[in-house]
Order: sequence, then structure tokens, then C-alpha cells
Amino acid sequence: MAMTHLYSHEDIRSTYEPIDDHRQTSQLIQRYAANARDIREVALEGLRLTGYTRVIDLGCGYGFFTEKLRDRLAPSATIVGVDVVNAANRQSFEETVSALGYGVEYIHGSADLITEMDDACWDLVVASYSLYFFPHLIPQISRILRPGGIFIALTHSRHSLKEAISLVPGCMKISGLDPPGELRINRLFEAFSLEGGYEQLRGHFARIERIVYENTLTFPHDQIRDCIKYFDKKRHLIFKEVMEAYPYKVEEVLSRFNRAISEQSQINGKVTITKDDAVFRCSHSGQGVMQP
Repeated sequence: MAMTHLYSHEDIRSTYEPIDDHRQTSQLIQRYAANARDIREVALEGLRLTGYTRVIDLGCGYGFFTEKLRDRLAPSATIVGVDVVNAANRQSFEETVSALGYGVEYIHGSADLITEMDDACWDLVVASYSLYFFPHLIPQISRILRPGGIFIALTHSRHSLKEAISLVPGCMKISGLDPPGELRINRLFEAFSLEGGYEQLRGHFARIERIVYENTLTFPHDQIRDCIKYFDKKRHLIFKEVMEAYPYKVEEVLSRFNRAISEQSQINGKVTITKDDAVFRCSHSGQGVMQP
């Protein structure tokens, strides 16, 4: 994945490179989610991709979205994955695509490499929970998408995880630190969100469809360790300011954060976390623009 100035390549590698951790996070979401539908299936529902042969997945990770393309593309299709995480994601992504029976290529690098690609050269462009790292590339994504092609972006609400993220400034203050006016994780969610994504896409595509995926994660008190585990796997994103400016305070702030989560679960018998997402499906053809 390419970066905005908010997070470094190392931050992203630390969050997404441990493949087992990333898969466990997905499993935790599925286990505690109120919405039982798979958002990838929602994203692909009703689309006819059987003639598509050229697919590129920007910020592909280990192949989380790609694995849902089984039997949906032309048998001769090739799927290209692009990601800044190299060895671990490369092997997993290549194995995932090969198991689907499609051709595969993995490019280790920033999504900015699409600026060097030809016009109208891709049938399907995917950005699954990655576009907020490179929203500046939306015009380029539009340029490389062929007529009749589709761009699919999965993203978070700007209010995602708000119940937990709101605890961070207080934990910093108690630890003797000055929290910023706005945490970087919130600025990341703002970069391309359920609420603001349509306006950023408008003007680059003839048709934009937004599908709101309402969801919450509810962790019962007796399963609160799973909640703590879930946020610990996102520590490099949520606690970026602490890790960057006060590395000697990281464990103290994390300990206070975990304690606050546990106390909330004890008081309420559970912890409920906002996890609303959205699917944007865009193309260069269609009868006007589908309003959000």
C-alpha cells in the first residue's frame, strides 16, 4: 500500500505483515459482528465479471478480498496484487490466487506505481480497506480503469471504533502526556470514509454506487480478552502518537487503555464497538450517478 503522510511503511508492515495476526483479526470481527453478511459478498453481489481478465488489487494484503473472486472471472484472468508488505503477503497472495485457478503476479511496492500504467488497462480495480492510505490516487484509478470496468473500494466509517479510540487521549493524559487535537487514526478514517467517499469519487466516475454496511462488534464481559486482543493488533495505528513521540510510555498507555476497556465491560456486561463500513462501486458507464 502507498502511504499518506499519516503512517509510514513500517507502521503498515507492523500492523499487517504478521499474516496469522491479520487472519485472527478477521476471525474476531466475524465472531463478534452483529452483521452476519460477508462484506466481500455484498461488494460483489449482482456484478457480472465473467468476461474480466485483468484485475489489480491495490493494498492486496494476503488476498482477503481476492479469495472471493473464485469462479467470477474469465478462466484466463490474471490478478495482480500490489502491497508494501513483501515476503509474507507475496506467498499468501500467490497461493490464494493460484488456488482459484487464475494467473497471478505480485508487485512489492507503493500503489503510486499505477501512475506509470497505461490508460484504460484494467477490467477490475480493487482497494479493500486501503484507499484511505492513498486517496490522492483516485484520478489515477479512474484513468487506468477501462470502459466497462469496475472499481470496488471497501472502507470504514469515520466513526469506526470510536468507543475505544475516544479512550486514548484520557489514557495519555493520565500517563502525563499531551494528546493531540485529533488522533492520527481518526485522520486516517477521514481520508476516505463511508461519509465522505462519494464526494471524493464524484467527478472521476460516471456511476457511483454506495452500499452502507452497518455493523457493531459486541464483546461480552467474559470474552473481553478478545476485545483487548483485537485492539492490540492495531496498536501501531491507534497509538501512533505515543509510539512516535513517547516510546518509553507505550506500555503504560496500553495498560491503561486495556484497563479502561475491561472496566467498561464490567460495568455494562459487554463492550460494543461501532464498525460501520461501506462499499463503493464505480464505473465509467451507466445512466447517470447513483446518489448515496
